[in-house]
Amino acid sequence: MRGMCGGNELILEQKCQWDAIGLVDLLSTASAKRRVSMGTAFGITLPPGPRPLSLPAQEDTEREREFAAVASAEAIHTSSLLGAEDADDETFLMSDTLSSSAGALDKPRVWLQKKCQLTAELLQQLRGIVNEGDPKTKYTEFVHIGQGRTAGAQWSPISFQVALKKMPLRKRSRKELVVNEIQVMKENRHPNIVNYIDSYLVNEDLWLVMEYVDGGTLTSVLVQVFMEERMIAAISRECLKALDFLHSKNVIHRDVKSDNILLGMDGSVKLTDFGLCAQLTPERSTRCTVLGTPYWVAPEILKRKEYNTQVDIWALGIVAIEMLEGEPPYFKESPVQAQRLIARNRYPPLKMPSKMSVLFHAFLHSCLDTDPSTRWTARELLQHPFLRTAVSLSVLPDMICIARKICQAMEALHASSASLEERKE
Repeated sequence: MRGMCGGNELILEQKCQWDAIGLVDLLSTASAKRRVSMGTAFGITLPPGPRPLSLPAQEDTEREREFAAVASAEAIHTSSLLGAEDADDETFLMSDTLSSSAGALDKPRVWLQKKCQLTAELLQQLRGIVNEGDPKTKYTEFVHIGQGRTAGAQWSPISFQVALKKMPLRKRSRKELVVNEIQVMKENRHPNIVNYIDSYLVNEDLWLVMEYVDGGTLTSVLVQVFMEERMIAAISRECLKALDFLHSKNVIHRDVKSDNILLGMDGSVKLTDFGLCAQLTPERSTRCTVLGTPYWVAPEILKRKEYNTQVDIWALGIVAIEMLEGEPPYFKESPVQAQRLIARNRYPPLKMPSKMSVLFHAFLHSCLDTDPSTRWTARELLQHPFLRTAVSLSVLPDMICIARKICQAMEALHASSASLEERKE
């Protein structure tokens, strides 16, 4: 289960300054699985929306043909401030999951990843690109701010907040991706990307220091708040700016999902977590490594075809569906079954297609074309008419505030219910 809320819509015609006790009373009268409509809950008038109308590359080695599929739905969809927690603790590898034979489809082979020893070569590479010393001597006032190995801290000399991510290297099976992640982050800075600040190697733990984004993940909001199409358009536009920049630098993110999109209380939207990214080159303009997160992965990856930056566009289309429905398509299926359905079906199923505008339908079809050669690029999608319906991002802080209040109220409700059950016993 992704969060406390999702499913039926509850419209609250009140402003953001709700009393927590009153909100608990209100939520306790209905199911725990619900999302709040953002438009009327803000107590603001949104502008009117549109009227709804009736290249060959070198083959990867066999060692690289791995698929990072997380063991359960709960493990797949985390809500860390810096995106999904390093999946290596709970990662499975899948061999021939979607081979051409029916037998392989029916009986995928799954086994736990082996944790490899660090090599002297990798440590030497890392020491060449990271700083010496311990971040704990430079940063102060550490506070745990997210799931996984994530902390917030204060940099005392100039007093600004940063986010740190600690990654034990021994627990990562594809350690070469760590070097790639740092190099890509250092070389690519953009307003819609969580920018790299510093990195340290302390014993066998890698510390990444990045800018702090204070609103949390998109996941933490969309599981609580019903998002209107105009807000979906606004967030999609900011994500496309980040992807257009990365793709212009021939970088594939390969893990676009709501967990890896951070929201700021200043209205900013930023893409994070470059742990699976790939740098394309003229000599190697495509990849065929089977990597990604189930439910968001593009069909060409699952079919073991060569792919390029267009896999990120497919994933963004899935994120748009997430924002509308509270979860990605096939989320109630097991990861293995979801992969089969993604590879076999031409278009993801929608829960309420008749309630969507024609522009939103067109946008999704442009993102989710199963043929990557005709799928729109990030630059083309930035000109899509659907994005012209976007609401101002100035309402984003209010939406984050509502999501947090609902989450806190639900936690208080569950704690109260648990206490009552204990008394009865």
